[in-house]
Amino acid sequence: KRKVLVRKIDAVETLGCVSVFCSDKTGTLTKGEMTTQDFVVCASASTIASQGLTVVHRQRGSATFPKEKADILESISVCGILNNGAELKRDLVDNSEVWTGSPTEVAILRASCEVQGGADAAKALKQKLENNKLFEIPFNSENKWMLTI
Repeated sequence: KRKVLVRKIDAVETLGCVSVFCSDKTGTLTKGEMTTQDFVVCASASTIASQGLTVVHRQRGSATFPKEKADILESISVCGILNNGAELKRDLVDNSEVWTGSPTEVAILRASCEVQGGADAAKALKQKLENNKLFEIPFNSENKWMLTI
């Protein structure tokens, strides 16, 4: 009737329940990588219920997050660095940055490093004694969460 060829009917049923569908046709498909475009954070130090949320977009042209928003992005960027399975290493041959891990984790880590002032600032943050990782349960699709202490 609608001329749709379906391999698995549950996929169509699930898609019918979706209210928002996000698709990326630039980086993920062509370059094989993801990029964090926006941060959504509490509008102030108060609760979400009283102050709401604010969206911080990358600046057009430079594709960086605005420096004047660094204070409200501080907490989320620290979380994005400390609670992350991706890693940034240096290539020994040409000293270039090599990002490893899942595309989502790498995108979060890159954006968080940018907010913190670069890879060196993020490395210093991870090396602080109070940020020492004691225990980790990695993300898995069955639980749909991860834990880092």
